[in-house]
Amino acid sequence: MSAALSFKNVSCRFGDEEVVKNVSFDIADGEIVSLLGASGCGKTTSLRLAAGMEVPSAGEIFLNGECVSTPTLVTPPESRGIGFLFQDFALFPHLSVFDNVVFGISDLPRNEQKQRAEALLAAVGLSGFAEKFPNTLSGGEQQRAALARALAPQPRVLLMDEPFSNLDPQLRDQMRDLTLNLIKENGASGLIVTHDAADALRMADRIAVQNAGEILQIDTPEKIYAAPVSLQAAAMFGPVNVMPNPDGAGHMGVRPEAISLSGGSDDMQFGGDIDAMRPFGAYWLCMLKRDDGLHWQALLRGDKPKAGRNKFFVPQSRLMLFKTE
Repeated sequence: MSAALSFKNVSCRFGDEEVVKNVSFDIADGEIVSLLGASGCGKTTSLRLAAGMEVPSAGEIFLNGECVSTPTLVTPPESRGIGFLFQDFALFPHLSVFDNVVFGISDLPRNEQKQRAEALLAAVGLSGFAEKFPNTLSGGEQQRAALARALAPQPRVLLMDEPFSNLDPQLRDQMRDLTLNLIKENGASGLIVTHDAADALRMADRIAVQNAGEILQIDTPEKIYAAPVSLQAAAMFGPVNVMPNPDGAGHMGVRPEAISLSGGSDDMQFGGDIDAMRPFGAYWLCMLKRDDGLHWQALLRGDKPKAGRNKFFVPQSRLMLFKTE
């Protein structure tokens, strides 16, 4: 069975700058993949390439087994059967919520448009909002309406560009879960580009870390978090404490939450002083000065630790090894 979306050695150049470099990945039917990276890494350009909004300078892009982009031929976005969900919601201000939702299915009979719109508005929690206009909605309500509009044409692939970055933190988890559930219920695949690791970890079946146009690593959330191939990939998921490998062949990385004040004889152990600490939800965020002079962070769970001298433990399974590049 062909993939829902495939990039085959895709590059994109603007003038002298190559912003996407030899990118290859597949998205299976029903799978959600996240492109995760910092601003300027090429992830939004990659999404625009998937949408047909940019022309690749090399490589090919396939949708459902059909080639839709090459350097000489690009199928336009409206002919690709894809949906879009953007960070600014992009609702038409002069149209009601209902008319926004049915905008992409105007070729259907009116009664079918109505049935589909009502079902989607109910699914996103906006029953009774059909006649309202976007400027009367909260940010969370606008994003729900945008999600309903994106899914109305029943796209095989939904492209999402930083879709939750404009929402209040407490709304983000709700919208992530709602979006994920509706994509799965509709049997669609998804490509979400984001700089927020929480988006990727919470929604994606696989995560592709992108940096300077290249894909550094693509794997499941569990594997890419526990065994990143490089310090750059590891740092996309939060702070990393670093020390040289004993053999001098690279570095070891330890996430702050991997450190504890108790452990077993097989754990990596080190002594140090807690110089400062502050409560951090269920943890205590501690600033450590190790005996070897390195300054590390630790997220220690449980009762407030004692300041000053302590012994610390890190399970071998939580050590990350990075070869010298």
